[in-house]
Amino acid sequence: MMLIAFAAPYPVESPLIHARTEPYPGRWTHHVAVRKAENITPELMKLIQASYAFRNTTTNKG
Repeated sequence: MMLIAFAAPYPVESPLIHARTEPYPGRWTHHVAVRKAENITPELMKLIQASYAFRNTTTNKG
């Protein structure tokens, strides 16, 4: 099993999400358990891509 974690500025509602926390205001961390290759769905890839974009907007302020 592999655990994938990604961030978002809001809590993502999806049956893929195993757990979510808000360690900082406006920064949600989500965890998805991947047990087999078929669990890496287009929805999961979109969430990861959105998380990458979110990270780039929060770290490049300045």
